[in-house]
Amino acid sequence: MSAWQLLGVIMETSRTFYQKLKDLVEKTPVAVGTIVRVRGSVPREVGAKMIIHPLGQHYGTVGGGCGEGEVIRAGLDVLETGRPRLVAADLTEPISMESMGVCGGVMDVYVERWPTPHLLAELIASVEANQAVALLTVIKTDGSYAEALGQRAVIWPDKDPLGQLALGQLEAQVWADARQALSQRQSQLLTYTTEDSSAEVFVEVLRRPPTLVIVGAGHIALPLAELGKMIEFEVVVLDDRPAFANQERFPLADRVLAQPLQETLRHWPIDNDTYIVLVTRGHSHDVECLLEVIDSPACYIGMIGSRRRIKAVFELLEKEQGLDPAKLKRVCSPIGLDIGAETPAEIAVSIIAEVINVYRGGRAKR
Repeated sequence: MSAWQLLGVIMETSRTFYQKLKDLVEKTPVAVGTIVRVRGSVPREVGAKMIIHPLGQHYGTVGGGCGEGEVIRAGLDVLETGRPRLVAADLTEPISMESMGVCGGVMDVYVERWPTPHLLAELIASVEANQAVALLTVIKTDGSYAEALGQRAVIWPDKDPLGQLALGQLEAQVWADARQALSQRQSQLLTYTTEDSSAEVFVEVLRRPPTLVIVGAGHIALPLAELGKMIEFEVVVLDDRPAFANQERFPLADRVLAQPLQETLRHWPIDNDTYIVLVTRGHSHDVECLLEVIDSPACYIGMIGSRRRIKAVFELLEKEQGLDPAKLKRVCSPIGLDIGAETPAEIAVSIIAEVINVYRGGRAKR
């Protein structure tokens, strides 16, 4: 598999993965490996998944290399025995010229058999309807909770769960903790211990892709739209010039709008999964658009401009329009992480790095 093919597999959305899984399990049982816990540096994140097919038609990846080979062997064993397994893929072997892909960490991968298409249908329908949804799987038990091993359930914020977990007095707490994880939009491994028993439940939060709204279809917008798709965002490009805002220039964008900037933003459905980048052809347009979105719940607002110009504009907005300085503090401007970017492509990289930093709660300084 080439690097670009691998990247394409890694960037599959949850909906695509589960649709593929649904298509497969309607024909034959398959195993699924899910990273539920990581320690140290590893190639994939918690929640990354792959399908292990009995005929070798595997799909997705948990990072490649010998660690993934171990997961595939476990998956074939699970398909034969029907018993789920928790695999600790140790990537801490000594580094040498002969070792490849050594990351230095350990990832716990839960491997299970999937013969239950009805749960998949519910998951896919919820994601397609942009509903918050999570899949719960009991991945480890002992004592009185032993029979719950491998059980699954689907939960939503505002309706009854689908499925049951044989966790006795813990079940109500599990539902509450899982809904908390769902509200935080973060997959989590929940661990419980009582006097004579213990259980671990993995909560996989399936969220719709966040939206990157690029206001301005100039030189920076071109690589920015491509990078936005690469990191699995839904990309919207807005400009009031049809010659610039068209699908031919932005073939990877989900939507390209040739519409008035302010009016479109005024009515755009902005939520806390929306990331707005203001890179129009003129600073006055950037400021006008900023005023349309400054009170929105957008997770990220970034506006291009030099440090000197931004400072002067913000002071003017405070003085002439009485804009609360606290509101302006949420605006990332000058936009992008300071990596010394100069070309449009480099500036796009710095912007997308800042977006990722906000999205993932990174430690990079603005």
